[in-house]
Amino acid sequence: MTVPFIDADDPLVADLLAGTIELVRAAGGFIAPTTRILERDGQLSIESSAAEGEPLLRIPREAFVRVDRVVWSQDGDRIVIEQVPDDCGDVEWEMLYLQVALHNACGKVAWMRRTHPSLDPGLPENLVEAVRSVVPSFRNPEMNPIDLLWANRCFRMPMHPTATAERVLVPIVDLLNHHAGGAIGGWDGESFNVATALAFGTQECALDYGMDRDALEMAIVYGFADTTADSRAATTHDPAALERIIALASLPGARESSAPLRDAALRLASAIPEPGSVPPP
Repeated sequence: MTVPFIDADDPLVADLLAGTIELVRAAGGFIAPTTRILERDGQLSIESSAAEGEPLLRIPREAFVRVDRVVWSQDGDRIVIEQVPDDCGDVEWEMLYLQVALHNACGKVAWMRRTHPSLDPGLPENLVEAVRSVVPSFRNPEMNPIDLLWANRCFRMPMHPTATAERVLVPIVDLLNHHAGGAIGGWDGESFNVATALAFGTQECALDYGMDRDALEMAIVYGFADTTADSRAATTHDPAALERIIALASLPGARESSAPLRDAALRLASAIPEPGSVPPP
């Protein structure tokens, strides 16, 4: 289904995205006219034919969703809103329900249970322990699916100059995929701004998720192996520990959720210089 700004396989997803765009614009936000939000099999991304560096998105704070002020529950693989904060404004209230409906329509919780190494209940314990030998915080403590979903999609920022920073969902911006050469989001106290960054070499727009995480840390937090960042930090990792992760995650019948761990460990291991070699400057 194709409507202005949207190219989606699922008509319900298209309607929810259209509602999101309408609400952002009604709140004073900006979406570049050449923007297209794509949905394929529940996966979302953003494309644009705008020139590199041109404004892509401006999302006003009125459209942000303060996820930690909501009381959540689950019904199977569906996200359920139990209670909203008393100070939730009309725009935030409507955006909250739109975004939850969108993620439910895309089957995000079920998809994460299957593919995310920090969530898959069937990930072998020996692989978990192997990863912990490199990143001790892996699955310690365990996160519930809803909290992990918001950890993947939210920014931590103060809603007002005197407020404490909190996790907020910035709609539409959260649909941008990561690339180390992607845009750096800008928060000016009134709106969150993103410029066009075509780091993938296509019309897909990218955002740099930042935080200086290495490939394995990205796999643990976001569920994918980042192949776009400088991997020379791998020199701090034990090669034998990385090789064990690779071996366990490459066994016949390995679960889908082990692939990001394998690919991340392969990338880090490949960056470790041979004994006696001189590392690149």
